Amino acid sequence: MNTNAVRAAAPRAAAVARGNPERGAGAVRQVGKKELNRVVLASVVGSFVEWFEFSVYGYLAGVLGKVFFPASAPGTQLIASLAAFAIAFFARPFGGFIFGPIGDRYGRKQVLTVTILMMAIATFAIGLIPSHDSIGIAAPVLLVLLRLLQGISAGGEGSGAAIFVAEYCADKRRTAITSWIEVGCISGFAFGATITTVLTAFFTAEQIGQWAWRVPFLLALPLGAIGLYIRNRLEETPAFEAVRASRDSHPRSGWAHLFSTHRAELLQSCGFIIVTNITLYTVTTYVPTYLISTLSMKASDGFLLSLGPQLFLIAMIPVMGALADRISRKATMLLGSIGVLVLALPCFHLLAEGGYGAKVAALLVLNLCLAALLGCIFAAVPALFDTRVRFTGMAVSYNVSVALFAGTAPMLNAWLIQRTGNAMMPAYYLMLGAAMGIVALLHSRDRTGQPMPGDEARP
Repeated sequence: MNTNAVRAAAPRAAAVARGNPERGAGAVRQVGKKELNRVVLASVVGSFVEWFEFSVYGYLAGVLGKVFFPASAPGTQLIASLAAFAIAFFARPFGGFIFGPIGDRYGRKQVLTVTILMMAIATFAIGLIPSHDSIGIAAPVLLVLLRLLQGISAGGEGSGAAIFVAEYCADKRRTAITSWIEVGCISGFAFGATITTVLTAFFTAEQIGQWAWRVPFLLALPLGAIGLYIRNRLEETPAFEAVRASRDSHPRSGWAHLFSTHRAELLQSCGFIIVTNITLYTVTTYVPTYLISTLSMKASDGFLLSLGPQLFLIAMIPVMGALADRISRKATMLLGSIGVLVLALPCFHLLAEGGYGAKVAALLVLNLCLAALLGCIFAAVPALFDTRVRFTGMAVSYNVSVALFAGTAPMLNAWLIQRTGNAMMPAYYLMLGAAMGIVALLHSRDRTGQPMPGDEARP
């Protein structure tokens, strides 16, 4: 008897007995409720830390323009500061190209550990940069370099956190569970808004410009240490362990396989991400600056007005995630996208012309549409890609789309308003993103409640 043939056939026979002839030795281990809860908590806390640190810059853009670009006119200062904000988004695709293959080759956990450490160090260092008045042109140069490091980190973080949780949770609850990652992200945004509101309430504009703006950035180090500690206690995802164990029978797939077999999925992913993130960065990051710089509200009033609707957004994201598991992710995201397309212009008219109550109502409507998108996005995009190229596929499509369309939204909106004098330009940009998202959603296959490609069913 050929003993080598017997040895080779044994894993396949075991796999058949388990009901999956393709997995072989890579059968997926079972995950208990306690382990799943720990994974979700780690991803939520990590995302909170990452996006608090990343968003603080957006909330303080006007102040940072004066600190690092003092020679410019006020409008140009803001655009220059928002351009430095956008630079980090142009760095995100590089992070995706770097961390995507690493995540598919060496594991999702390794990427998440590195990215939170990078983000914490870069953000803390921004808080230490001397002003332009102290060191001249070196100040904005250092700011841009550290923003690039933040962007590279974010290029691996968003995709990594989404995939990590999506590969752990049950098929029928994937949308509801992954929606909690976005709760962590938006909570980080809201915490950034809270800290900024506290600064504007307790310090004068002169004090903030001189030193108080540094406080939120310096918080990055202790918050990052907490996130790093929690993430280090996690195990690798069961789906990735199965792929790693079966590599002898399933050779590693790379860029050629991704682009030859997932072209439609890459384009669909881009559409999902464009509508979600244009809405996200316009409504949560740019609107406070819009209220203050374009509509001439007091800084404290502008930040406070945005905070309540953001808390509403945080509460609605898991609600929309749970709803999507019932009526489908595709239907939920279409509702959100159509809502943005139809309601963006009326909402911005209310922001520009309405009273305080009307402004709050407009922001609540926009945030409800955003919740429908955010509640689904981190389940919808990973479900487009096979396990072996999932990290690379999501990291590349996610970060290229965000860099070209979403990260530039604050800068582009400020520039368009300055050039045209039309305060409605952000609404038109929202409508453009919504139209692109609707096209992608209509051409996509819905996988709500089903295993992701290449994964075993997870009841």
